Amino acid sequence: MEGDFSRGHRPDAKRGRSYRRVLARQGAALLDSDLNALMDLGDRIDRQGITHLACAAGSTDLGFLVTPGRMLAIFDPELGQPFTPTAPATAVRDFSRKYLDRFPGLRINGGGGSVAVTLRAPLTAATACRVWLRADQPVSATVGGTVIALPGGGNFAPYPVTLNGATVTLLPGPQPYALALIETAAPVTGPAVLNWCAGEYQIGGLIAPATDAAWPDLSGPAGAAMLAASGGAVGARLVAYLELSERVVTAIEDPGLREQALGPGRETTSRSALLAQVKLATVSGLTDAAVAGAFARQVQPSGRVTFGTSAGADAADPCDLPVPGGYSGTENRLYRLQVHEASAAMTRFKWSRDNAAGLWPCTLMPDQPPGAMVTHVRVAASDPLRAGDLVELTSEAVERGDATPASLDAAGLHRPLRAQGRLFRLEGGEIVAGSQREFQLLDPATELPVSPFDPAPFGTLGLKLRQWSGLLERPGTGAASLTLESGLIADVTGAFEPGDWWQAEARVLAPQANGPAVTTAHGPERQFAPLALLERGAANTPLILLAWLDTRSRKLCQQEADFTGYDGDRVGSDADTVQEALDELFLRLSDGCGEIAVPLGAPVQAVIDTIPAGGSARICLNAGTRTLTETIVVADKGDLIVGGIGPGTVLTGNLRRLIRFERCASVDLRDFALAAQGTGPGAVVDFVDCGEVRMDQIRITAAGPVPAGASAVRQVSGTARPTRGFAMRRCTLSLGMHDTGVTASDPGHAEIADNDILIRPEALNFPAALQAGGPVLQAAGAVMMDRLHFYDDDGGFDFVGGPSLDIALPGFTMARHGIALSNAMWGRDTLSFGTHVTLDAHLWEHISELNQPPGGSSEPPESMDDFLQGFRQRLVLTLFGLGGGAQIPADLLGNFNTVRSGLTASNQTIHGSAGIVVAASRGPKRAEPRNQPIAELLATPGQSARITGNRVSGFAQGVRVAASGNGSDRSNFLFFESVEVSENRISLRLPWQARQRGGIRIGHALGLRVIGNRVVDPFYVARSDGEPPIGLDSEGIRLWGWYGPMVETRGNFSHGVAVGIRWHPLGRTEPLWGRPDVFMRRFDANAYSGMGQSSEPAILP
Repeated sequence: MEGDFSRGHRPDAKRGRSYRRVLARQGAALLDSDLNALMDLGDRIDRQGITHLACAAGSTDLGFLVTPGRMLAIFDPELGQPFTPTAPATAVRDFSRKYLDRFPGLRINGGGGSVAVTLRAPLTAATACRVWLRADQPVSATVGGTVIALPGGGNFAPYPVTLNGATVTLLPGPQPYALALIETAAPVTGPAVLNWCAGEYQIGGLIAPATDAAWPDLSGPAGAAMLAASGGAVGARLVAYLELSERVVTAIEDPGLREQALGPGRETTSRSALLAQVKLATVSGLTDAAVAGAFARQVQPSGRVTFGTSAGADAADPCDLPVPGGYSGTENRLYRLQVHEASAAMTRFKWSRDNAAGLWPCTLMPDQPPGAMVTHVRVAASDPLRAGDLVELTSEAVERGDATPASLDAAGLHRPLRAQGRLFRLEGGEIVAGSQREFQLLDPATELPVSPFDPAPFGTLGLKLRQWSGLLERPGTGAASLTLESGLIADVTGAFEPGDWWQAEARVLAPQANGPAVTTAHGPERQFAPLALLERGAANTPLILLAWLDTRSRKLCQQEADFTGYDGDRVGSDADTVQEALDELFLRLSDGCGEIAVPLGAPVQAVIDTIPAGGSARICLNAGTRTLTETIVVADKGDLIVGGIGPGTVLTGNLRRLIRFERCASVDLRDFALAAQGTGPGAVVDFVDCGEVRMDQIRITAAGPVPAGASAVRQVSGTARPTRGFAMRRCTLSLGMHDTGVTASDPGHAEIADNDILIRPEALNFPAALQAGGPVLQAAGAVMMDRLHFYDDDGGFDFVGGPSLDIALPGFTMARHGIALSNAMWGRDTLSFGTHVTLDAHLWEHISELNQPPGGSSEPPESMDDFLQGFRQRLVLTLFGLGGGAQIPADLLGNFNTVRSGLTASNQTIHGSAGIVVAASRGPKRAEPRNQPIAELLATPGQSARITGNRVSGFAQGVRVAASGNGSDRSNFLFFESVEVSENRISLRLPWQARQRGGIRIGHALGLRVIGNRVVDPFYVARSDGEPPIGLDSEGIRLWGWYGPMVETRGNFSHGVAVGIRWHPLGRTEPLWGRPDVFMRRFDANAYSGMGQSSEPAILP
């Protein structure tokens, strides 16, 4: 700061020192520097305490809160406006949807009555205003007598109204709506228009007060310059920010500082005042989200100044005295070096030997007519200015104005360049008008009279002259050594900003003993904080407030839940304050869980249809049972959250398909129940071409039996609209005969965890199921005959011993073998098929003789296949005494006892198809040889699955994960990128007729982890030693396809199945065409209990 100080206003800080106390000594003189150090110490401690408690910057009220128009009402719990509902109207703060993620809306409901809101300041005349409203469903809101039609969904939006007086009245509609903000209309036709609120804001511990004001809150030339610089095109973005700095106040600005008793012209002290200014910075090259981070990176000048003194030297003439070194001035002084202007070509410094303490008020001449061009200046006759003095003409407008506004880009905040006064030399000084002296103004460099200049940029307030001792210039931008006077030297380097200054203490004939001063600028201190991000809209419309960038907190005596942070990631909540989390919790407990509430009796489909195409919403299904007559179809929406009140919310109906989502951006189902009483095809819950799907704590009960291929939960996606992720957690499925639990088809990633998926253990009347036909009869027929193949001639079989043969089937099979019948014995061509091991070739020879097709031995294979498909079902019906018409010799009926009893015993209860199915067709594929197959396959975006912690019970197959191409792509060896199946508990139900029998089957993956799973057939009965097993083939874990580069299978337990772990690679376990890849196969600590094999092959890699 300028002033007549011995060592400056921060004598310790400018030397890089920080002390706790100033201790006065007995009998010693008390210097101004001691008092200034004491004041500086107290200021520093105060500011440290403030920032320690309240962060680096921020406010505990509405101080400097920026809005386009003058704010009239918000609904903050502590700082918002009071409101009074009149029954039956209700009004509550809604924290689930906040305006710009800051202030809650006032949720108005009731269908009648009114709500009165008191404004922050009364309106004295009819005033154009804007109210910010939103509604979950379309509704008409009445605000101040204006009826406003609100669409359903979306964020808060502005609506024009005209208001007057101290309150505004709102009338509820048939559906609730929310009011977030009331402000005056502030259309922009040229310069920016914005307002801020009264209060306080601190930066770095400096607390700045504010009153309600409109930007720039600055009259005269400085304000006009800011307005002129704030123009821009539609879409241009601006950051409103607060700048704090200190300025010196002397008796020239405030005559009351002078003690009159000491006589005229005597001034004992000066003061400092905090200058708080709201300014605008242009934004370029940054996203909205990056603005706040960029603002924190201030682009600081690199200029450095180091003071020193010249070295002594011998005299050139022996008769002369030697030149002394050090400071050679005759008085101790406080020098000041200040940047006046800076460019790439030159940096100009002004310096003063008395810290620029000389300051005098002045009048520009001529002063008539007003605004006349200026050539002279007048000061009081007693002021000690003389011809030849170097002075700077400055004013209130100069000291509060900027030469260049701030800007913001990827490098950070480019600070505004402060305006500087104009430098002159004085000429003349004659006494005029008795008490004044008049000087002609000269150019400081040429000392020629200046051309007449316009006084307008200086304004009329606070015109004054500051005296300087000299000017110094540094050419270019390199290092330079500048000589002030009396041996004092300033070494300068780097880039400088106008207004930056340094101080140097010069002591007579003595080295500087106080230690070196810091080389960065000693002042001015400038603090910056962002307030808001705004955007220019269309002509004659207000600025668009995109985001508040300021920091707000609560005073300790005003703490409340919405200003206490909360991390909801653990429980899957988007709430980020304690208030939001508590509201979310209590809404669930009190019949509410979303913005769109669907009370019992309201048609769910009608409510869904109010959401616009692409619209997002949080829907709450209030407690109760809703009986549907048609499938709910939700199509072409945005992000949806549908929640209920746990098992107290039920969707039911005599339907199989209860709810179907099509082409939604994301769907999140939470905490409700579905009960499908129909048994038709399809899924209870269906997701088609949705971007993200999440299910959490959904309870599904479905009737049976259902047709083949049905799944209680189904997710499918096409190439044009792929599903990025499918997640199903903590859900419970209770299903009927033939059902599949969940089918996820082609998600980018499937996460299926901690679910209970079971087929109810209901009794099955197996004969009745056979007699009804359908999948049970079809599957039982396949137990009798499957793998039907026809051959030309003898098909390569050796029929020397007779027309029928028992043959082995390829691969490991339990209790199955093959039969071959020669051509013309059963149809025209040679035939082979699989059957139960107890049914030999002799039996089938007799059956074929008695059950010939219509064409006899001439029946071609095309129609013969159809005949056998039907015959094997008739054969089952005949064996169980249910008709059928198949001819079986009486003496051979006993041969079927084992099969008949096996089918009967394994069908005492109903069973499901598969518990969990995940399919992929979009991953990397091995279409042709690759030089480095693993590297190239892993470089291709792939799909993944993680299935963990599930309890799966009552299915013929527990978990199936497989990747395969479509159509001509099926032989392309398509792979999952990674699959993990871990810690699942699978209880199988294995009827003999089931086609897929086993715990876990995985096909084609580049990375695979199967860990800690338990697969049990609870109906397994151990046989006597040496007694052959008669149960059909089944497996605990089956790995099918080429795996690499990692397979980890450990800690799994299989009980009662035919094979514990079946490992079936395609060809070699490593690719034939490239050897640089390293494969890891780990089969470790797996356990097996049963009558079959622990693994196939017996030794796993």
